[in-house]
Amino acid sequence: MARAGAGLVAIGSAAGLAIALYNYIMPTNLLEPDSSVTGTAGALLVVASSAVILLAALVLAAGKGGRGLRWFLVTGCLVGVLGTGFAAYLLDTLPLLIAMAVCLLGWLAMFAIRGQSSSA
Repeated sequence: MARAGAGLVAIGSAAGLAIALYNYIMPTNLLEPDSSVTGTAGALLVVASSAVILLAALVLAAGKGGRGLRWFLVTGCLVGVLGTGFAAYLLDTLPLLIAMAVCLLGWLAMFAIRGQSSSA
């Protein structure tokens, strides 16, 4: 059942990747007239971190790897989601912040679902 939470992390990170790519390559003054994010190193870092979170979530959702790898990826996902969410806050990108909130809910669901099945 933890795969459903990993799937939610994957969905949120895929949305975050699309938003981050848009922020990085969007023409100035197209939809956000005050945007100064286009082409910056910070926006590119958010693109990379969203892609890494997506890859880790896909591995977790597939259930591949040993226990050590899964814990490494779970911990990495949390660090990545928190860091990307903080970057979204600093870059004034509310849609990306919402996508990272979805990822965080998925990350929490991985443990909530697992905790319910082991205690019953």
